[in-house]
Amino acid sequence: MKLTDIPSLDMPPGRPTVWRATATTAWAPDPRPASYVQQAHMDHALASAGAGPLAPSWLGIAFDLPPHLDQRAFAAALAAWTDRHENLRSRLVPPGTRRETLPPGATAVHGTTLPPFTDGRQLAQHIEELFDREAGPLHWPGFVCVTVDRADTTTVYLAADHSLMDGYSVFLVPQEIHALYTGSSPLPETASYLDFAAEERATVDALTADDPLLVPWRKFLAAVDGQLPEFPTPIKHLGASPPDQPSGCRHLLDAPGTRAFDRACRSRGGDSFTGLLACLARIGYETTGEPQFSTMAPFHTRTTPYRSSLGWYVGMAPISFPLHDARSFERTLRSAVAGLEGVKDMARVPVGRITELLGTPLRDPFMISYMDLRLTPGAREWTARRTVSLRGRSNDADEVYFWFMRTHEGLTVSWRHPATDTGHTAVDRYIGRLRQVVEQISDAGEWQAPTTR
Repeated sequence: MKLTDIPSLDMPPGRPTVWRATATTAWAPDPRPASYVQQAHMDHALASAGAGPLAPSWLGIAFDLPPHLDQRAFAAALAAWTDRHENLRSRLVPPGTRRETLPPGATAVHGTTLPPFTDGRQLAQHIEELFDREAGPLHWPGFVCVTVDRADTTTVYLAADHSLMDGYSVFLVPQEIHALYTGSSPLPETASYLDFAAEERATVDALTADDPLLVPWRKFLAAVDGQLPEFPTPIKHLGASPPDQPSGCRHLLDAPGTRAFDRACRSRGGDSFTGLLACLARIGYETTGEPQFSTMAPFHTRTTPYRSSLGWYVGMAPISFPLHDARSFERTLRSAVAGLEGVKDMARVPVGRITELLGTPLRDPFMISYMDLRLTPGAREWTARRTVSLRGRSNDADEVYFWFMRTHEGLTVSWRHPATDTGHTAVDRYIGRLRQVVEQISDAGEWQAPTTR
């Protein structure tokens, strides 16, 4: 699975239709609060609104439907999709960020067909500018869809602001839209993210600075001098106006290789995620000689009722563990397993609330994300439907983010990093070396001796 920005898609030309939702009744006051991540996201957007266009904060998905789109059926499918997910028909209104919500059946979807684009790059630019402009946090709807008709297929491009969907939610979209459009299969009932937000608020608002949940955060921050981990090699852009970050995607292992890698990790007490962490720790040691690996990682906060719900069900937490013996994959893996103990519990408290309780601003410039997506509804159809996950572009000066995804086709990694020469070189070497190491584990169950420093 690939996670990329729109300019990296190599989009073919075609005839686009833009699909937008509109409210057909008055908005009703809703006492349920914004979640902590929604509140922080809105506060940042409001604080930045006077300084020019907001930085893109949308996530999206692209996938194919059969050619010759039935526009009436597709509009009905998008309206039913909006009805299905209460989060899509709710808005947060400043200045107090109060919530207003529409009832089911109170949205209509309309399509506007544009003249054909004969240049795929111009079409991609048009769609990206549309997403940047309309899939944002400060207006409703914070989502927009484009279909592009071509001779052999219709491609759907859909984007929603991060306040509405997280990185897993976007993968639910292709199967739901396909099922609603074709009527091929019923969809399971799903709970509302708005209820989750209210439950989360009630829980974390009750925390105090003395709560035991804050002990591991204090311990970690003390060990890193209050600064969250950075990428092992300094690659920060030092200018005043950083360019857009470059991105990339690489296939690390095919399906049999990924299964072999997973077996090697599980036979030693770990799993694919901890195995990847062990490999990254090893590469960091080769690069810097640092015997401690530290990063930030997202963890989902979904419980069973919210399994198929669209929302921002993600918490961030630090991972840190020592390399007791860089010569041994097994010892490093077991150290990674120990480093993950209790981390998911830490992630259930939003970073915004941690910041409030500790009085310390927290920003994560180095992130490792791992998702095993094989059980996601429709996952076996992603290749046939040419499914690609999308994100808005970033021009951050120092963020280095990696997204590892396991699908039925194997293991991939996508990334973005500062637009510097050292960034290009360091990240390319980092990923190239990682591919070598995971292949060694997959093939032989052990990595080769560390490079002599």
